[in-house]
Amino acid sequence: MVKFTLIIPAYNEEKNIAPVIDAALKSQLGQVLVVSDASTDRTAQVARASGAEVLELPHNLGKAGAMLEGAKISTTEHLLFLDADLTGLTAQHIQALASPVQQGQARATVGLFSGGRTSTTLASWMTRHWSGQRVLPRDLLLGLEGAAHLRYAIEVAITDALKKTGIKIKYVTLHGVSQVTKEEKQGLWKGAQARVRMFRQILKYHLGQRS
Repeated sequence: MVKFTLIIPAYNEEKNIAPVIDAALKSQLGQVLVVSDASTDRTAQVARASGAEVLELPHNLGKAGAMLEGAKISTTEHLLFLDADLTGLTAQHIQALASPVQQGQARATVGLFSGGRTSTTLASWMTRHWSGQRVLPRDLLLGLEGAAHLRYAIEVAITDALKKTGIKIKYVTLHGVSQVTKEEKQGLWKGAQARVRMFRQILKYHLGQRS
């Protein structure tokens, strides 16, 4: 049976991460590892209390760096990534994300929201290559050139790498799953600034690819 390392990169997610860990543990798919990206709140403590293994990074590396650090200490052929701020997530959703790989139908999957909040569902389908809910081969991520510096552009780069190597991607609908927005977590102004930084990082990646 295919085993996975379930990696949850997290930065200051003490209010949101416990239900995600609970669903991940109940999926019984493998090790659940939270990578706390130099969080300044109680993310690491809440994650441990919730039953996850925790890797605490001393310096903030951004989402890409956190994902890579988790991948480096994993021992499974496949990695399953989950965002730390999901709502409505169940073990069944995670099992559905893993199932195509377990059944040999695909080597990579991407999860898309459906039936949750309209705003996050629309964003999920419009920017499907940005999804943080995915399964991929560990070797592909570790071999991705310049990945450590991609920050929020990491998912787009992973999708591009999968396509270039001819690895089939299976898209999985996650009914009832949504996400806490940056504006809800950080306030309207700071959240909007964080969103602009994310878009800039992704645009920078795209411009670099074209050049």
